[in-house]
Amino acid sequence: MKLTWTFYPKGEPNITLTVVYVPQLDAFTVAGYLEVDTNTAYVNWTNFRVFNSTDQSAKKALFGSLHRVERFDALTLFLP
Repeated sequence: MKLTWTFYPKGEPNITLTVVYVPQLDAFTVAGYLEVDTNTAYVNWTNFRVFNSTDQSAKKALFGSLHRVERFDALTLFLP
């Protein structure tokens, strides 16, 4: 599943974030991952529901806690 969220920081251009639910992340407690170049977040179900809610402050807090990565690759998360 995927959704987009656009927010408008004061005095800055708007930011549109694509949020992708990755079922494999349900096994981890990490907030999720943010590909900075593509502005795409990869999150578990709990955090996908936060981005799908109307609680803007919760979305902003979650956005701030995402781990920034150059490229997200779910396969590397699950290698022993």
